[in-house]
This record gives sequence, C-alpha cells and structure tokens, in this order.
Amino acid sequence: MDKRNPSTPAATEQDGEANGAENKKTPRKRAAAGRKHTYVPRDPAATRRRILDAAVNEFADKGFSGARVENIAKTANANMRMLYHYFTDKEQLYIATIEEVYRAVRAAEQDLHFDEEDPRLGLERLVDFTFKHFADNPDLISIVMNENILRAQFLKQSELVPTMTSRLSSSVSTMLKKGVESGVFIRNPDPTQLWLTIFALCWVHLANKHTMSWTLQVDLTDADWLEARRQHVVDVVLSYLCGPRPGASAAAEIV
Repeated sequence: MDKRNPSTPAATEQDGEANGAENKKTPRKRAAAGRKHTYVPRDPAATRRRILDAAVNEFADKGFSGARVENIAKTANANMRMLYHYFTDKEQLYIATIEEVYRAVRAAEQDLHFDEEDPRLGLERLVDFTFKHFADNPDLISIVMNENILRAQFLKQSELVPTMTSRLSSSVSTMLKKGVESGVFIRNPDPTQLWLTIFALCWVHLANKHTMSWTLQVDLTDADWLEARRQHVVDVVLSYLCGPRPGASAAAEIV
C-alpha cells in the first residue's frame, strides 16, 4: 500500500531535487554566486601591461593633446572602467607612459653591467646598446621629443625617472674611474658630459631623420647607412677616451 501523503504537491519533490543540487554546489561556486556584481580581473599585471603598451603607441603617435584614452582602451582590449582602475586620469596615464619608456632603457642599461667589465669593452657595449636601442624604439624618441615641446610639464611630476637615471650616472662614473686608473682611458671627462655626447651621437639622426634626409639628400633610415653610422659613433667615442686604435695612422685618425 502506498503510504505517501496524497496531499503533498508534486512540486515538493522538484523543490527537493533543486535543494539537493544547491547543496551539491562547492563552496567556491556558492561564493562566486554571491559576488555576481564584483569584477575581479584574471590577470591584473597583464591588463595593466596591455594598457601601457597601447598608451605608448597612442601618445608617441599623437602627443598628449591628440591622444584619446578611448583609443588606448580599445587597443588594449579593456573597457574605460578597467583603464581608470589602474590610472586615475589621462595625465596619470601619460606620466606612467613616460616612466615606462625610460624604465625600459634604464633597465636594459643596467643589465649590460658595463661598469663591471674591461673599461674599453664596457664603453663599447654601452655605446653600441644606446645606438641600437634608440633605433629600435622610435616611440621613445617621439615621446621624449613631445615632452620637450611641453617643457617637461609631466616628466617633472615623476620622481622615478631621475632616480633611475642616477644609477646610470653612477655606473658611468665607475667605468671611467676604472678606465683611468688602469690606463685604458687617456681622459677623465665629467660623466654627465660623456653620457650626453653618447646620447647626442646616437639620437640626432633619428630625431631629425625626415628633415635631415631631405637636406642632406641621404636616406638616414637606410640599414647600410645606419650600420656605418653606428661604427662611426663607436669609433668617435672610443678614440676620444682611449686614443688612436692600434695600427691606425695618425693621419687617418685626424682626418
């Protein structure tokens, strides 16, 4: 004989099944269900990296005034809320972008450990790296040139960039001291003066490539010309600090 209560609705069994399924949910699933409206990025570091990469391209191409935050978010595959979660406004994003291009070059310079090597070899490595890094990173040149037009308005709000650059100055000083004490360097210039000379020799043809290519009637972007320029820059700096190359005639060095 069926002893079930005939007055129990059929829905009761269905509700029981539903409650059973609910009870089978893992604690993680139940917790997730309770925070449906909370956005948790899967990889915050990667998201921030994408935004910064997109910002470098946008600011380098259009400058601070012409750049659009909406374009940066779209390129980075991020929404505006996400972008402003990492960077409070356009100015802060621009400052972070400036710091990023400086961070990249300063970090790479430190990885050279040029101040720990034979002074001549360390100097050559520093000059060679600087030339190639500038050539391979036109966005760095554009952003720095744009910021110069603004008279470093935003760069002056960064304490990070001067701190990073001071490490470079310290490394150059150490290299010079070792070179002079060992007799490898015949001159002992001010470290800042030496670095500015290296900077200028590696920078000027890139910063002025469009105008100078026309005025000189030489393609300053040509690969063969750039390689000849690189060798020339290395020779100029090494000759200044180390004297004539072994086996080179005095006339050749003067000419």
